[in-house]
Amino acid sequence: MKNLSASDIFCIIPARNEEKNIPNLLMGLLEIGGLKKDQILIVNNGSTDQTEFVLSELDVPYTNEPNIGYGSAILRGLDTIKNQNKIPNFILICDADGSDDPEDIRRLYHTIVQTDADLVIGSRLLGTYEESSLSAIQIFGNRLVCFLILLFYRKRFTDLGPLRLIRYSSLLDLDLKDKTWGWNIEMHLMALEKNKHIVEIPVNYRKRFSGVSKISGTLSMSMRVGFRILYTFFRIYILGRL
Repeated sequence: MKNLSASDIFCIIPARNEEKNIPNLLMGLLEIGGLKKDQILIVNNGSTDQTEFVLSELDVPYTNEPNIGYGSAILRGLDTIKNQNKIPNFILICDADGSDDPEDIRRLYHTIVQTDADLVIGSRLLGTYEESSLSAIQIFGNRLVCFLILLFYRKRFTDLGPLRLIRYSSLLDLDLKDKTWGWNIEMHLMALEKNKHIVEIPVNYRKRFSGVSKISGTLSMSMRVGFRILYTFFRIYILGRL
């Protein structure tokens, strides 16, 4: 398959303790997703396993962010590409566990180009997801936040999926700062606050290749993430009204 242009897409992938998943992830991005290694940056987010060793062995671009947090990892990735004077048209964000289908990368890309959108989000609930790939609390949490977006912003969405493609210029304009699991909802709401064009498309979602989800692996973690997302939602909504 023809590779996507390096000037078009740059992919940032937060990774914490994903030593067993990264080889399959990288193979999918390169062979199916149409990316090249120089379009990928994996952010080793305080891993305590052999994640950094695996990244070094695979000779894939990576950087380290010792401060644990989804937003911290992505912000580190953005700082890295700025320091390297990379100016891509689009930033692709996906998870390191292999749950995102690399075939959907091209669909996100074609959608953002054809619709002139600022942000394209892959909806797992509109698409097909493997049994047990999403926990009941994840599905409930997604529906709750999407209901709040409909209630307060009058915009209908179905998912806060991790696979998303955003114009680099639009991302810079959003000036995102959240260093936790609230980063995705911060992106979503700031895009709404700034009247960005957001499009949802169905994507495939599967069980992670190996290991336990950082979000849904335990009930306590799921509750902590859910609280942070709700806190971020109302913080942005209230501040946006002041």
